[in-house]
Amino acid sequence: MRNPNCFRFFKLIVIMLFFLLSCYTHANAEGKQNQNLPPGDTPPLTVFDRIESAGNADDYEDIDHLIVYDLSINRMKESGVTEVDGYVLYKILDEKGCRNMSVQIWGYDPQSSFVQIKEVNIIRDDKKIPVDVALIKDLPAPQSAIYWNNRLKILQLPRLKVNDGIEIVSFRKGFTYALLNDDPPPDESYIPPMPGEYFDITLFESSVPIIEKKYVLTVPENKRLHSQVFNGTLFSSTAYTPDSTIYSWWKLDVPARKSERYQPSGTDLMTKVVMSTAESWEAKSRWFFEINKNQFEVTDPIKKKVEQIIKEAGVQRGTEDEKAEALLHWVAQNIRYSGQTMGKGEGFTLHSGVMIFEQRSGVCKDIAGMLVTMMRAAGMDSYAAMTLAGGRIEDLPADQFNHCVTALRKKDGSFVMYDPTWVPFYKDIWSKLESEQHYVVGTPTGEDLSRISYSPPEESPLFVKSIAKIDDYGNLECKIELRCDGAVDSRLRRMASGQKISEIEIYLAGVLRPISERIEGIEWKHGDLYDFENAMWWDISFRVPKYALLIENGFEFQSPMMMLTMHNRLLLRPGDYEWEEERKNDVFLYYTQHLSGIEKIKVPKGLQLAKQVDFKEIDETYAAFSGKCELEGRELTIRQNLELRRRQIPPDGYPGFRDSVNEANKFAETVFRVERGGAK
Repeated sequence: MRNPNCFRFFKLIVIMLFFLLSCYTHANAEGKQNQNLPPGDTPPLTVFDRIESAGNADDYEDIDHLIVYDLSINRMKESGVTEVDGYVLYKILDEKGCRNMSVQIWGYDPQSSFVQIKEVNIIRDDKKIPVDVALIKDLPAPQSAIYWNNRLKILQLPRLKVNDGIEIVSFRKGFTYALLNDDPPPDESYIPPMPGEYFDITLFESSVPIIEKKYVLTVPENKRLHSQVFNGTLFSSTAYTPDSTIYSWWKLDVPARKSERYQPSGTDLMTKVVMSTAESWEAKSRWFFEINKNQFEVTDPIKKKVEQIIKEAGVQRGTEDEKAEALLHWVAQNIRYSGQTMGKGEGFTLHSGVMIFEQRSGVCKDIAGMLVTMMRAAGMDSYAAMTLAGGRIEDLPADQFNHCVTALRKKDGSFVMYDPTWVPFYKDIWSKLESEQHYVVGTPTGEDLSRISYSPPEESPLFVKSIAKIDDYGNLECKIELRCDGAVDSRLRRMASGQKISEIEIYLAGVLRPISERIEGIEWKHGDLYDFENAMWWDISFRVPKYALLIENGFEFQSPMMMLTMHNRLLLRPGDYEWEEERKNDVFLYYTQHLSGIEKIKVPKGLQLAKQVDFKEIDETYAAFSGKCELEGRELTIRQNLELRRRQIPPDGYPGFRDSVNEANKFAETVFRVERGGAK
């Protein structure tokens, strides 16, 4: 008796093979074209047609190669394992492209995926030149901080020529890219983290032009797919077979996406499809809780260490928040960021708190899990959570995460978020660089997608006070005091934590270089690196011989305070950068900031300002600037205020942001002229 399931499976295979044959036009490139086409109709494109019609270097500005055709056909199984047939066709446009594309590289994680490079061809004129894929080399991937034994497959191509095409046919199985051997292991090796579910984020833009890109997904008939297109538009279609649904998205003639400095993650900007078969964020939350619920065992050594930490912090009788903060900073300072291969469990599975307590190292998930374990040892109701550092999570329950943090549930059911990975040498419990980030907490009942609140600029201030004196010979003596809070706290601590004590003077000479190359006599004091109750501070004193330029009736000089603050990205992120007149992408600064500076410069007796200093006060939606200067007696007082009001600024807000920063820079570049007789 015929098995109906086998028949349906066979029918599906036949349909997919037919689809593949129609898409992989290269397979019949040398076949005969249909001579009986109706007038006006054209035969199906061959690989040679695609290469020829793609254009040449004269059609593209500063582009060394382009993607002519990119096709991905994905077939999801009931288990969630996905098989992917891939086809990519490139065209070389100039000699630089010949060099850059001469070596093809495929990265993979041997624990989770399989990829077979089935065919590589050079398309030259009317010939297809096969490249022996047996020449592919399997090498360890360069690694730092995270050592998970990833590998690379590398293929050296024959010498390329301008206008050559490169055709690559591949097969992939799993949930991350990999390249192993010619015989795929059983599906059990590649079941995704959430079994039976499918997740993907596909970008339809690149740093080079794309003539055509298509993504096809086949899912079993009982699977319900959530999908949405973001940051642009795509063509799409949906088709059905008796036991599956076929979704397709494609885009034609896509220009290159040009990168701009200080832009957000590409996934926030590029046209993309986000897709998931997961039921909801609550289902995702429950799954994350279930796979990690046994990873937070409290042992006697951990319990004893928690009691010691709380005692040494002097919060034995303190509030839950005080105890949680003490544990946070111990974990942040004592669990080194170094991801070792610890066997099965990389990815979404946290390693046990017991293991990390012994190893004293791990990546974000391990550091967050250590804090969860210690909080539970102290009787707190804590959980692991997923987030996307530096990016936006779309409201669709797909895997859009790159970071793990800790959530402490309060009695009212709300959560307080802690991130031990981002707060070494930082006084806060959650970095201000992570404001407005989305997160999902893993709990047994399930949680919705949540978001960290907005952090206004007054929460991350930098207060600068400069007391200076210019003597009768133009020599400068100056003391600059730096006070801060919020995001700036970690940056001022980095000035000390990142240097050897014996090298701090050399480092500070570099920090002060915008003031002068001839700084000498540097002396400094700073706050306690390990005092997380108080914000970091610095007092820096120095001299500059002949700082002020001697003129006929007086001196010319610039403000040491403003030269320092506006030319140091450690103190002011958008500083020391010439912002272009026009911009297409968002500006991404990570954090808001309020810069407030006051400087008092004592000048020689009898001198007055030669002219008034002109500047504009600007108050825009995303940024604001104001300044002031006046000379009373021998004391010149300079004030500067700059507010950066959002960490991410859209293109329509860019002009106001740019005007504010440029006016602050213009004020900082002011040459003050003091002379006998003063302004006329």
